[in-house]
Amino acid sequence: MISMHTSPLAQPGRGDAGGLNVYVRNLTDALIRAGHQVLCFTRKTAAADTTVVLDEDTQSKVIPIAAGRLSLPKEALVELTTQFGETMLPVIREHALHRVVVHSHYWLSGLVALQMAESLRCPVVHTMHTLGAAKNASAPGTEPSYRLEREAFISAKVSALIANTSVEKQELIKHTGVEAHKIAVVHPGVDHNIFDPKGPSHWPGQDISEAPRILFAGRLQQFKGPHVLIDALADLHKRGFKPLPVVHFTGAASGSATYDVRSRSHLLGVAKQCSFSEPVTPGTLASIMRAADVVAMPSVAETFGLVALEAQACGIPVIAHRAGGLTTAVVDGVTGQLIDSLEPRAWADALASVVEEPAKWQQFGTAGIERAASLSWSAMAERMADIYLRAL
Repeated sequence: MISMHTSPLAQPGRGDAGGLNVYVRNLTDALIRAGHQVLCFTRKTAAADTTVVLDEDTQSKVIPIAAGRLSLPKEALVELTTQFGETMLPVIREHALHRVVVHSHYWLSGLVALQMAESLRCPVVHTMHTLGAAKNASAPGTEPSYRLEREAFISAKVSALIANTSVEKQELIKHTGVEAHKIAVVHPGVDHNIFDPKGPSHWPGQDISEAPRILFAGRLQQFKGPHVLIDALADLHKRGFKPLPVVHFTGAASGSATYDVRSRSHLLGVAKQCSFSEPVTPGTLASIMRAADVVAMPSVAETFGLVALEAQACGIPVIAHRAGGLTTAVVDGVTGQLIDSLEPRAWADALASVVEEPAKWQQFGTAGIERAASLSWSAMAERMADIYLRAL
């Protein structure tokens, strides 16, 4: 596994860590449980970073690779892919016990993987996680042209591409020109030992009588859309709607320093309905989800939206933007509601529905348990192991 720009051990919701980290870590653990050796390579970002042994029996490890200064923005890492790959190559040769398949994650890692493949004479399987052209289609100008060019190059050269959903598969074909037969659709999973309807529940936010609890879990950045929920609360407040829902945001600020959701809640007069906490462990997140009435995902787009699946596994319905993989993660009108736009009024209407139609939302939550039950990391690992073997 190569995840150059962010470690699979990093805390999701902080910095660049998010769904990709959850995906890589859980897939790695599931492959290890199935008896495979997995070596995860990531860039060293702190002097104290050392190799972490994940499993003694398979000799699976997370190995930090020194490349460039410790503290660098993600945008600067494209200049370090060659150095990262050259440093990583002898380490693979030292630690790998079997024939090698490289599974790279995100376009930066894809460049490293293709460089390594020439020397190792091994296949490369790649997961984009986010596609620059797709982000630009949703939010023009978000990603530079050189990223788009490199993603098309990676798509053309790798042995196989992994798409989380059929929606992502079509985006890969449209934006990179890759042939459909190179793409395998493999849904991510959920850890049912952690995300389960049974277990402790704890609400860390405001607790106002009869007010439904809305949870946002993710990085506090424009693309993830937490401001949409603030604006929706303000819309309901202007209407005189009661009781106003309370919203808890768990996650760290990421991206622009001028993007401040907490300040926005004060400016729009809904700060009393909002609370904030730092990113939490999966177990704590599950306990917060179980205490929530709804999990909200107002992202511009998501490749899949693992938080939506984790919420459903806990029996909690989801409100999400009808975009990208969220249209697969959430079954509209069955496990939650998909909203066609990010206009505050549309989201305010959905939040009002949670207050006015509680029985409907409880039914969505029950249906979500069945929906999530069919998706596990073990099942994904089995599919991926077959893809790796066919690539050799």
